[in-house]
Amino acid sequence: MNSSTTRHRRHQECKTKRQENAKRKAKVHKGQVLACRRQMDRARRARQRREKREHTQQRQREFAFRVKVVRYYQHLRERGVPEQQAVEYTLDQYRPRADGDLPVSVSTIRHWVRQVKQAGGHYQVLRPQSRRPQHITYQVSAQVVGLIFALRHQKGWGGHRIAAELKRRGLVDHLTGRTVYTILDRLGLPVKTYALKGQSDGIAYRRYEKGWPNAQWHIDLKETKLADGTPVYICVILDDHSRYVVTAVAGTQKTAGWTAQVTRQAIPQNGQPDEILSDNGREFASPWEGEDSLTEFGRLLHELGIEHLTTAPRYPQCNGKVEAFNKTLDRELLQGQSFKTLADLQAALDAYGVYYNNYRGHSRLGWQAPVTRFAGRAVRVQGLAGIPGLEPMAADSQWGQSYCDAPVVITPTTVRDRAALALPMAL
Repeated sequence: MNSSTTRHRRHQECKTKRQENAKRKAKVHKGQVLACRRQMDRARRARQRREKREHTQQRQREFAFRVKVVRYYQHLRERGVPEQQAVEYTLDQYRPRADGDLPVSVSTIRHWVRQVKQAGGHYQVLRPQSRRPQHITYQVSAQVVGLIFALRHQKGWGGHRIAAELKRRGLVDHLTGRTVYTILDRLGLPVKTYALKGQSDGIAYRRYEKGWPNAQWHIDLKETKLADGTPVYICVILDDHSRYVVTAVAGTQKTAGWTAQVTRQAIPQNGQPDEILSDNGREFASPWEGEDSLTEFGRLLHELGIEHLTTAPRYPQCNGKVEAFNKTLDRELLQGQSFKTLADLQAALDAYGVYYNNYRGHSRLGWQAPVTRFAGRAVRVQGLAGIPGLEPMAADSQWGQSYCDAPVVITPTTVRDRAALALPMAL
C-alpha cells in the first residue's frame, strides 16, 4: 500500500512538472539562431552578387549597342551616304521600339562617332564611364583644422559627424567626411576608433522606424562602475521615432521593481507610449507565460495598457536604437570620466541627456537634434555652444561666435500635440 501510494505521488509530481514546463516559453537554441543568420547572410550575399552581375551585364550591353550604332553609321558613310542622311538612317535603325531598348538620339550618335574618331578608331572609348568627379579641390583653413582636431580629441567623433556638425553650426560652408578623415590622417590621428558599419555575422538587418513620438519606447540597462569599483546600472529609455532619450537613471541593483519605478516616473512628464520594447532579461520579462507569471515591470505595463514587446533571443540588434545610444554614452561620457558617487553619475547623465536631446545632431535624423522630432521644436545653435568639454573654446571669439537657445521643456501636452500632427502622415 505504501509502495503504491509512493508511485502515485511520484506520478502526480512528474505530471505537474510536465504541465509547468508546458507553460514555459519555448526555447530558441543558439544553433537555430546561428543557422538562420547564416542562411540570411547567404541570401544577402547572393543578392549582392546578382546585382553586381546585372550591373556588369548592363554596362556590357550598353557598350555593345554603342559599337553597333557607330559601325552602322560608318558603314553608311563608306558607301557614300551624306552625313545627315547617315545619322537619320542610323537613328531609324536603332530607335527604341519596345520596353527595355536603349535610348539613342541624333546628338548622341554624333557624339559617339566623334569619340571614336578622336581615339583613332578604338571602340573601347565607348565603354560607359563613371560620372563621379575625378578631383574635388578646395582649401580647408587652419581654424577649421583646429576645430576638427579638438572635436576628434575631445569627443572621439568620426569624420562624417564632425563635418555635419561643423556645417550645421555654421562654422564651415562645405566639408565632407572624407576630407575630415584625410586631415586626421595628416595630423597622425587614428582614423578608425570604432567600426563605421556594424558587422553582420549572418544577419540581414531590417530597419524600421515608428511614424510618431511615443509610438514605441526602447528600454535597456547599461552597466558601468564608480571610481571605487562599485558596479552600477543605468536604465535608459529611448523613443523610437525621434531617438529622444526619455530618461537615463543610475542605480545599484537591476531588478524588475527598479525598472518599473523608472518607467512609472518617466511617463507623467513625457507621455505614455503605445508599446515598450526590451530584451528578455529578468528585470523586464519572465520566462513563464501567462499574466500570473509577469514581473513587476510587466505588471506595470499591463495595468497601464502598454504592450510589452521583447527581442528575439540572442539578437540584441532588434533593440539596436537604445544599444547604439549606450555605445555613444559610453564613448562620450563614461570612458573619459570617473564618478565617486551615484549622485555624481546621475548629475552627469542628466547634463548629457540635455545635450544629446537638444544640441547633438543625429545621423539617422538628417543631423537634426532628437527634440526636433519629439516635440516639433528646433533649438537654434551656433558655433561650439552646447558641446560639453568645449566651453573655453566656445567663449573664445577666435573660434567664431557661439550661442544656443535654451533646451526645450517637455510636457505631456507638447508630445501629444506633436503626435497628433505626425499621426495622419504616418497613417
